[in-house]
Amino acid sequence: MQPARTRIRPRSGRGETLMLLMVTLAVLLSVTGYLLWRPERSGPPTPLSWQVRSFDGLGPVDQAIHSALLPAGEEIIWNNDDTGEWISLERAQKMLLPPFYRDGFWRSNGEVHWQLVLPGTHLGHQNPEASHAEDAAPASEVSQATQGQGATVYYGSGGHAPGQSAYLLVIGHAHAGVMWANQATIWIHSNPNAPYPAIVKAESLVGEGWRQVIPYDGSRELERVQGTPP
Repeated sequence: MQPARTRIRPRSGRGETLMLLMVTLAVLLSVTGYLLWRPERSGPPTPLSWQVRSFDGLGPVDQAIHSALLPAGEEIIWNNDDTGEWISLERAQKMLLPPFYRDGFWRSNGEVHWQLVLPGTHLGHQNPEASHAEDAAPASEVSQATQGQGATVYYGSGGHAPGQSAYLLVIGHAHAGVMWANQATIWIHSNPNAPYPAIVKAESLVGEGWRQVIPYDGSRELERVQGTPP
């Protein structure tokens, strides 16, 4: 005689099944929401109306000048940190420092005329070896040491290449008695003969039609071209 078999069902079976279904549904909803709301691709931040991106917002000539101004600004700042002096246009010629040095690069990119405006003045530092009348700005009485108040500016204008802009290499606020300068910023104006601005501050520059050039590092340029991976 075979023993009787009895199947005993767990009292919590239905509750466990319902809970498992609810957890599964919650996971599916969460994943679906993430896929729907996340951006598919995100590039570099959108520039403001008074900014321009260096990689895709500049023409060939402006991009070449900007690419030369970036390392030139670093060289100028390092020199000021070491000596307390600013690199004059005369010395830039001896240093073969682009974009100020008058070589093939200078000729092929509009032959821009540069002036150095020292801290605390709106007068350019005259280059005694200048061969063009346009380069001969009034001599400044301010020493080339960082004793003035305000920004040091290398101002480029008068270029004749198609699509040429005017340029400002603005080097921070140099306080009296301080032997270092802030990081340089680069500004362009669509008029290659734009006059030197009355006040070298962002608000005034924007009001006079200047736009700040925003450089991007390699990783951000890859994001711009390829997009951000999911």
